[in-house]
Amino acid sequence: MAEDNELSTSGYRPFDARQFARDFRNWQGDAEQLRRDLAAAGVPARDLDEIVNQLRQLGDERSYEHLEGVDKLQAAALEKLQAFEFGLRKKANPDQDTLALSGSDEVPAGFRSQIEEYYRQLAKNKK
Repeated sequence: MAEDNELSTSGYRPFDARQFARDFRNWQGDAEQLRRDLAAAGVPARDLDEIVNQLRQLGDERSYEHLEGVDKLQAAALEKLQAFEFGLRKKANPDQDTLALSGSDEVPAGFRSQIEEYYRQLAKNKK
């Protein structure tokens, strides 16, 4: 059996995989609580189901045996979470002129074309 300070074939130390999995299980619990809170407030949160499922997969230490799969799963979960956050902020503040994701200047791919069109219209109006 490998020691905790030896790298596994995946490139992670066994401790790293356990820690990452534990962190993702905590985030999964947070996402499930958010889903319950939103449901109690009458806000549909079905979009969180897929995020919770991805976090559940990342909470399994066996997921870290193949780094490429972990990277893709993390990226997909992050994009879905950002899209959910963006949509929730849009619903919470429909009159707000500008929306941004917390901690990032990025926007979810589904909104990118709308934002680009917005800036094109602004540029036309300045002429």
